[in-house]
Amino acid sequence: MVPPTRALQRQGRGSGGAVPRTQASPAVFARRRVLAALALTTALAVFLWSFWPSQESSSPERAAADLAAAALRQRTDPAPAAEELASIPATTPHAGSQPVPQKGSGKVTSVALPTIAVPEVNPNRTVRVGLQVERGAGVNASEAAKIIAATLGDARGWQTRDKVRFRAVSPAAVAEGKVDMTIVLASPELTDKLCAPLETQGQVSCFNLRKVVLNVRRWTEGVPGYGTNLAAYRQYMVNHEVGHGLYHGHVACPGAGQPAPIMLQQTKGLDGCAPNPWPTVG
Repeated sequence: MVPPTRALQRQGRGSGGAVPRTQASPAVFARRRVLAALALTTALAVFLWSFWPSQESSSPERAAADLAAAALRQRTDPAPAAEELASIPATTPHAGSQPVPQKGSGKVTSVALPTIAVPEVNPNRTVRVGLQVERGAGVNASEAAKIIAATLGDARGWQTRDKVRFRAVSPAAVAEGKVDMTIVLASPELTDKLCAPLETQGQVSCFNLRKVVLNVRRWTEGVPGYGTNLAAYRQYMVNHEVGHGLYHGHVACPGAGQPAPIMLQQTKGLDGCAPNPWPTVG
């Protein structure tokens, strides 16, 4: 007698019927689950990587899209702003510094900024930044460029606070107008011209017409509120005026002893707050 199973198999072959498929083993199912999980993980990693900022943050196409999106959200230029002149305390040059000239040549030179560190958060838009230094204003342009790039790229700065990506542009790009914000280190006399009609009187800095105008007098001498910590005051100068370029206005000290908000007019006084050069502190 032929076993039933073999008989059925022969009957299937003889009639042209398909041989019944055998059920996959548990080991086969396990392998399939592992492969599916790996495929899903790889797809998710590629998707997230496409949104993660690289050393240059984005391609030119994405940078253009960022700026276009920003233009839709903000159809007007940031308002001009300068610290008030009610009472700017007298300052003295720091040890080893040269006296600040009242005026330089009146002509600025574009200076290459070092690469600005990428933000630690995914940015919503890109802001192209250039640097210009007035000739004859007594500024070490290379040193200033390093300080400014390091300040803009610091994790305590605006890139973290406002989720922006500062991108340093070349002097050629500045000359062609391919820039969103230009930082200018200027003598007191040129500062007054670039800030007009704002009143700076050779003493303070300003933001005007998409220019962050940093007064060399303050850059060299600092202010009493920061004491001998000129490095921190320079960071404040950059962050405060750039803050105006990001649509932030002046604010008051929230309380005695608290860190001063970056948009407090710290040059003219701290109003009881402690000096603070960073947007994310306080």
